[in-house]
Amino acid sequence: MNEREDHADRSQPGCRDPRTGFAENPTRHARFVAPSLLAVLALVGCATSGEPGRAPESSAPGAAAKPGLGQVALLRAIGGSAVTGKVRVVDYGDGAMVTVAAFNLPIGEFRIAIQQNPNCTSPNGFSAGPAWAPPDSKRKPADLVPALYANSSGTSQASVKVAGLRATGVNGVAGHSVVVYAGSRVTEARPDVPNERIACGVFDVTEPLQF
Repeated sequence: MNEREDHADRSQPGCRDPRTGFAENPTRHARFVAPSLLAVLALVGCATSGEPGRAPESSAPGAAAKPGLGQVALLRAIGGSAVTGKVRVVDYGDGAMVTVAAFNLPIGEFRIAIQQNPNCTSPNGFSAGPAWAPPDSKRKPADLVPALYANSSGTSQASVKVAGLRATGVNGVAGHSVVVYAGSRVTEARPDVPNERIACGVFDVTEPLQF
């Protein structure tokens, strides 16, 4: 028998071992291979699973919003104005920093106020409800944020600290809206009646890299 035939015969179950003359046991090799294979699989499992029972952490960017970004409201024009911009509220010390970036404003003094309702659907801002202030605030809702001013191009970019105000929680702007008022007064609104409200925005969570 040549070498090729000998190899073929010995590879089949029940072939004889030429050294002993007895048939080989086909399970003899399996007993040595199986433990080795299990050891390799165990090592691979340890390398990929981290800790038992713990799902791998997501590394996708933006999977969770970073803390401390605050709330932001995108202003839309109401009352026939062309005002655009943003109002952002971020916790700062015992209060919050209110940052306003608004455009196409009437030149001179204007006011902003936090409103009770997160609703800017009505043309004159009535849906936003009355002005609101945190329960612990010592200021009246209409006077919570001091007066601001627009320059000769109708632009205002300003930041003011408001004591007692927060981005979220019982004293937070989350779940509220903000309204821009032309002039020096924060006034009430009635359905379909013109008033000083010229822009409105509903607060939402600030996303990373947003204003």
